[in-house]
Amino acid sequence: MGAGPATAQDQGADLYEQKRASCMHWMMTGYPTGLDESWCVSEFDLPSAFLIKCSAAQRTGFETLQQREACRVMFQRAADDAATGFVLLSENG
Repeated sequence: MGAGPATAQDQGADLYEQKRASCMHWMMTGYPTGLDESWCVSEFDLPSAFLIKCSAAQRTGFETLQQREACRVMFQRAADDAATGFVLLSENG
């Protein structure tokens, strides 16, 4: 027996997953627009694409001293956010 026709809900879920995949790709390669970036970050709670670019620049070199300093500040903020994040409690601890 074949699968029945896709429902509107199934099609909506597929479109949502396609958009999520696009957002993940753009996060790694660059967003086409600021509007897309804002929507993706909000909808999927993605980290800043700038952190990805900074991580790459650590390996390949920074284009300017200003870029290096901006990355340092961004990493410091991310570290501070991690330090104040909540911890899910487990049975062990």
